[in-house]
Amino acid sequence: QVSKTSPRQQNGTTSSWKALQDQDLHVRQEDSARKRKHHPDRQDEPAAKSEKAAPRSQHWLHRDLRVRFVDKLHKGGQYYNTKMTIEDVLSPDTCVCRTDEGQVLEGLREDMLETLVPKVQGNRVMVVLGPWAGRVGRLLDRDRGQTRAVVQLQRENQVVELHYDAICQYMGPSDSED
Repeated sequence: QVSKTSPRQQNGTTSSWKALQDQDLHVRQEDSARKRKHHPDRQDEPAAKSEKAAPRSQHWLHRDLRVRFVDKLHKGGQYYNTKMTIEDVLSPDTCVCRTDEGQVLEGLREDMLETLVPKVQGNRVMVVLGPWAGRVGRLLDRDRGQTRAVVQLQRENQVVELHYDAICQYMGPSDSED
């Protein structure tokens, strides 16, 4: 074990290396602090929770909507890709659904479901997101490539173009204006 550097050189090299590491650590801490200053809304754990909780007004579950079950893990994937109708909304993000076979599924979360856009023009849809949320209308046209649909709103007698995620097939009772 012969070293080509003397203990003094090793200490000098070690202390130089240590100084560089300290300087690098200081620069990284400054960068980190600077980044935090520019993004005050961003925090480690609570941000993820607040981001999930923030769009409460964006919950789209509503009674009489026809939806598709998209959770592959729930009950071993037994209901994956199954179409069903929302029977009751228990909370803004939880509902009870009934399959076409009549089976009732309770406690389904919004993230387990996706909206269904009818294939047939003239079918009724409900707007579930955006400024027209809650309004019922008729599907006039759809563009699968652009995932957009043209809907005529019943009460407003207005035609709007919406993203597929903003509308859902509506199976509920007809309006008197229908």
